[in-house]
Amino acid sequence: MKVKKYRASSMPEVMKKVRAELGAQAVILQSKTVYSGGFLGLFKKKNIEVVAAVDHNTALVTEMPDTVRPPVEQKPVLTMPAELKSEMNDVKKMIQELQKSASFALYPDVMKPVMEQLEKHGILRELRDQTASYLFEKWNAEKTAVTEKQIKEWASDYLKNCLPSIHLNEKKKAKYVYLLGPTGVGKTTTIAKLASKQVLEENKKLAFITTDTYRIAAIEQLKTYAGLLNAPMNVAYSEEDMKQAIREFDSFDSVFIDTAGRNYLEGQYVTDLQPMIGQRLNESAYFLVLSAAAKEEDLHEIIKNFSSVKLDGFIFTKVDETKTKGLMINLMYNYKVGTSYIANGQNVPDDLIESSNDILIECLFKD
Repeated sequence: MKVKKYRASSMPEVMKKVRAELGAQAVILQSKTVYSGGFLGLFKKKNIEVVAAVDHNTALVTEMPDTVRPPVEQKPVLTMPAELKSEMNDVKKMIQELQKSASFALYPDVMKPVMEQLEKHGILRELRDQTASYLFEKWNAEKTAVTEKQIKEWASDYLKNCLPSIHLNEKKKAKYVYLLGPTGVGKTTTIAKLASKQVLEENKKLAFITTDTYRIAAIEQLKTYAGLLNAPMNVAYSEEDMKQAIREFDSFDSVFIDTAGRNYLEGQYVTDLQPMIGQRLNESAYFLVLSAAAKEEDLHEIIKNFSSVKLDGFIFTKVDETKTKGLMINLMYNYKVGTSYIANGQNVPDDLIESSNDILIECLFKD
């Protein structure tokens, strides 16, 4: 089997190279976008790179003239031997490791630990490339020796500037606080943490409303927290119930609304939620609660479905349940929404931290 790497400016061009050298029987093992150009043009030139392979024995059988081919009635079936499959898988793994090493080889040695850390935490490729380009320019312009600590500081400053600002103090003044998000992310516990802090630290008069009528356990859980905080609670089964509850709690300092947890990968559920969250817009804050341990591709879909809601911030729960923190950075970068709080445990109210870009970026370089 022959394995070879090809690179061109577009997929059609690179495929022409593959067919010209390996023939129509070539198999594409891997393809990706790469950036080249040497140190002075780091990441400036975009190319398509593929790894292709061809089994010459299989190609020969396929290309035999009609006079020597087996009779049609025999219907020979060409199957890939198990040994060859195993060999191809080993080649794929080897190529991936080589590509990773080659990518890191482009960086000055002092940059490599920082870039490896960003990749380890799952920072998206676009943001890593931009950071690398910025760091290289800084490194190249520096007249004295650059330390890894300096590189880390430069990277932190650059990443912070790529993220939206967090205006949490302004959102704290909102009277009606809505927590939105899919089922199982810990909205009810997060509401209890937020409310407890206001009672213990600011001595505010609070009330609760829940629209999560799909789960009896959620209602009972919020009732328990409300009882501990000596705060009233209403259950809203309809838009009219919600309006009535808001009127009833008009004299309170803050009203926390626990919305129904649904599978918000389905956009219709967000549409159904709209009438329940559209009250007193000028006095309201809307936080989307997401699990830091969830699949990033699923969270992208959820956030897109909430695009009709003017979100005031993300709240990430289960931060203690994942070793990679890049997901939070990626979502803030993509959607220009700040992270207001991060929850790193179940303890009420302790395991809730007011977030900042400094805290989030620091998470990337802690270990």
